[in-house]
Amino acid sequence: MSDTLLFLDQALDVGMRELECLVSGEVEEAERLAAERGRLIGMLNEYKPIPEAVDFLREKLLKLQSLQGQLTNEARKLHSKLKEDLKRTKQENRRLSGYGGSFRSGKPPSRFITKTS
Repeated sequence: MSDTLLFLDQALDVGMRELECLVSGEVEEAERLAAERGRLIGMLNEYKPIPEAVDFLREKLLKLQSLQGQLTNEARKLHSKLKEDLKRTKQENRRLSGYGGSFRSGKPPSRFITKTS
């Protein structure tokens, strides 16, 4: 039972750090922490709760569920921000590529050739 509570507490701590990383934009660290949190939650399957502690475990699991909702919302915000940045970058590239035809390509004309009509 104490192992179950320990894993839940660790998962909550890791989840809070993951949320902080998402808010600050540290995606790689958030991904690493998400994997760690998943591993800790996966370890819960091995333990059976004691009937007397079910209410306490339920409270911890509800906190974990709430944290998951916060993580999901923050990840969606980050996703939409990245999507807008990508859209803006594509528009800028399209705009800049329009100038490509106005520049001459190829060799510059030789300064030794004179054009007479």
